[in-house]
Amino acid sequence: MHPTRPRVPSAATFAVALATAITLWAATAQAQSLVLSNLVVDNQAGSLMARFGVAVDGVAAITEDLQNGVTLALSCKAKLTKSKGLFGGPQLAEAQLVSRLRFDTLTKEYTLTLPGREAPMKNPHLDELLNAAWGALALDMGPWRVLERGQDYTLAMEIKLSQAEMPNWFRRTLFCWAGDVIPSTSYQLQFKY
Repeated sequence: MHPTRPRVPSAATFAVALATAITLWAATAQAQSLVLSNLVVDNQAGSLMARFGVAVDGVAAITEDLQNGVTLALSCKAKLTKSKGLFGGPQLAEAQLVSRLRFDTLTKEYTLTLPGREAPMKNPHLDELLNAAWGALALDMGPWRVLERGQDYTLAMEIKLSQAEMPNWFRRTLFCWAGDVIPSTSYQLQFKY
């Protein structure tokens, strides 16, 4: 009679289990998204303004992060280029907006800062705060005179929600982790002036 050895899972079984776990984790991470709304370009007192709103799809997950002490930053970057041929044209303007969001454990309120606004916005209800603050945002892209009549232009927007305050030692240790709570999302608006 041969002694029975405990059965050890094979490398293939381990690989399948790991792939399944990663797939399920990625699926739950992708359930959250940033949605851009009402993206328009207009002239306000001679300035080229990009106006838009940002909504968070999956507020419950970021609520947990905030209540665990994480500070989040919404980053919105816009680039205006002249459309020329297959590879595009020269970049005419660029602007960025960063808004920070955190939870105050003493007051039990969410606090959000916006550029150009002295006092932070506060509300005990995260969804109401996000609608009020991020529902109507604007980026000053520079003077309106950079646009020429009869030309085609592209406004490219990139928005992401990431951890705002991550220690440098942590970034260096986990160099492959970007710290994005919600992955970056890109949009393009093509228009003719």
